[in-house]
Amino acid sequence: MKKTIFLALILVSGVALGQDYRSGDVELDASLKIVNNDANKDLTFFKANLAKTFNVGLPKVETCFKVGMNAGDVFMAFQISNIAKRPIEDVISVYKTSKSKGWGAMAKELGIKPGSAEFHALKGKAKDKSKGNSGAKSNGNGNGKSNGNSGKSKGNGNGKGKK
Repeated sequence: MKKTIFLALILVSGVALGQDYRSGDVELDASLKIVNNDANKDLTFFKANLAKTFNVGLPKVETCFKVGMNAGDVFMAFQISNIAKRPIEDVISVYKTSKSKGWGAMAKELGIKPGSAEFHALKGKAKDKSKGNSGAKSNGNGNGKSNGNSGKSKGNGNGKGKK
């Protein structure tokens, strides 16, 4: 009896915590699951980061959550909006009517064809995000100089030298 209850609890908790994505691409689905799990560790930071990355106001990010999207869904919505050059409101509208079909079908409905360069870019962005990369680029304004050893010092060793 205890064993059955324990197994039931494990099953229920797995369903509650896990989000199944059905984009039609196993790699994309796995990346979105990681994005979702990582975002839930600090949702406030995730929301602010999305607003900054996609140059939108926080209320637009919040709107996505209010219609029932989780963090991975919100990330995909903004990626599709960006790649398809469509307003986020269009993506939200398609999400409301077609979310059961999965992100692959929704992307197609918004003009991103499976196998196209845009679809591969969408997958790549999700994969980058799942690895902790925001997708943001720096301006590259370094000075090209390191703070390392120039090779001119005599060293600090305790060696006995050559004999």
